[in-house]
Amino acid sequence: MATNETKITRADLMKSFWRYVWLFQCGWNYERMQSVGYAYSILPILKKTRPGEEEFKEAFLTNLNFFNTNPVVGAPLIIGAHIALEEAGASLETTEGLKVGLMGPLAGVGDTLVWALYNSIIFSIGASMALSGSALGPILVLLLVFFPYLAVRYWQFTWAYKQGVNLVTQLGGGIIAKITEFATIVGLIVIGGFAPSIVNLKVAWKPAIAATVQGEAVSQVIDIQAQLDAILPYMLPVLVTALAYWLLKKGWSPVAVLALLFVIGFIGGAIGLFG
Repeated sequence: MATNETKITRADLMKSFWRYVWLFQCGWNYERMQSVGYAYSILPILKKTRPGEEEFKEAFLTNLNFFNTNPVVGAPLIIGAHIALEEAGASLETTEGLKVGLMGPLAGVGDTLVWALYNSIIFSIGASMALSGSALGPILVLLLVFFPYLAVRYWQFTWAYKQGVNLVTQLGGGIIAKITEFATIVGLIVIGGFAPSIVNLKVAWKPAIAATVQGEAVSQVIDIQAQLDAILPYMLPVLVTALAYWLLKKGWSPVAVLALLFVIGFIGGAIGLFG
């Protein structure tokens, strides 16, 4: 039970939150992933809830255990709930159980919503604007990444702190899996729509056909790209995107797929097939 000495103030919450926002990914390493950033974020809370020297030391070292989840959707929610448990006087086993139990499922949701869906859409729009010569592209990306991320992080942090031990129940019932599946479907649909504007591939080869008409030699140039556009606009970009997706599903690495597309584009450009 929290006492006046262990009661978490808004100043304590904000100190932990801003530490998380600016430095959560600092100290990232392959052994314990985000543990250093997590311990640094929760440190102001531990100093207040575990004032004893040995107790504080044990809590600090425990929070340096392996931790890895999505830094935008997931991490602030877990930190907020952890703070609520600390304030309630929960044991280290309970707080570690919360972290271990939530970091995996929330990583799946966060990676899908942030990297696969939101980032793909925003960066595709920004890249499309930049390719067309607009300087607003990168500026738009910066604005639509920093401020929405900040708002989403703050909401998760404060909501999870208020929910406390009820958080696990709130996230139960298979809702995490449903959100992940829905976000994946929406992300694939939206990114697929950007394929024609991002993938630029056109047939430059225009063969000339010679024929004799009423005794006169006639030569006609066939614009293959114009014929393809008449059948299905942006056919080649869609086919290239479909090929890359099919190869990835077959187990090819992204680097191998990029290398293959580079070779095809280089050879096609060298022989005058693509332009």
